[in-house]
Amino acid sequence: MRVDQLQQEFDIDVSWRPYELHPELPPEGRDRGERTPRPDGQVNPIRQLAEDAHMPYQPGRHIPNSHRSLEAAEFAREQGLFDPYHRALFNAYFGAGRDIGDVSVLSELAVEVGIEAHAIEDALASGSYTALVNEATEESRSSGITGTPTFVFDDGERQLPIVGAQDYAVFQNVAQRMGASRKAE
Repeated sequence: MRVDQLQQEFDIDVSWRPYELHPELPPEGRDRGERTPRPDGQVNPIRQLAEDAHMPYQPGRHIPNSHRSLEAAEFAREQGLFDPYHRALFNAYFGAGRDIGDVSVLSELAVEVGIEAHAIEDALASGSYTALVNEATEESRSSGITGTPTFVFDDGERQLPIVGAQDYAVFQNVAQRMGASRKAE
C-alpha cells in the first residue's frame, strides 16, 4: 500500500477512520452490472495504480454494503488487530472480489488474523459499533469528505486532503510540503 511505503520513508502517524461511501446500498449490496472494455484499449487507471504499487486488484461483480466491514474493523481495532484485519479486508475486496458485507466472509478474515469467529459475529449482531461508524462517517461528510480513499495530511496547523488513489509521488510531495521529516536509512 502507498501508505505503508510513506510510513517507511517519512516519520508520520497514520490513523484510519471508518467512512461509509454508499450508505444507500441495501444490506445485501448490489450487482455491479456488465463492464464494458475501454474503447482505447488502455488499462483502467485504478488497475494501473494497483499494478504499479504491486497490489492485488480483482474487483468482483458485486458491490457490498461496507457498513458491516467497517464495524468489524472497529471491533478488530479494539482487539489490537486493526492493521492486519484492515489489510485482510482490503485484499479480500480489491484482490479477490469477495463480498465484505457478508458476515461469513468477515468471520473468516477475522480468524485469519487471530480473532475468534464467534467474537466478531457476536459484535456484529449486537450492533455495538453501528453508532461509531455512523458518527465517524457523518463527521467526515461534515468536514467535506465525499470520496474514498481520502487522505488528510495534518501538520497541526493546517490540513490538506488528497482524494482518490494517487501516484506515490503525490503522497511524497504532500508529505514534504507538510513538513514530514524523512526517516534515516
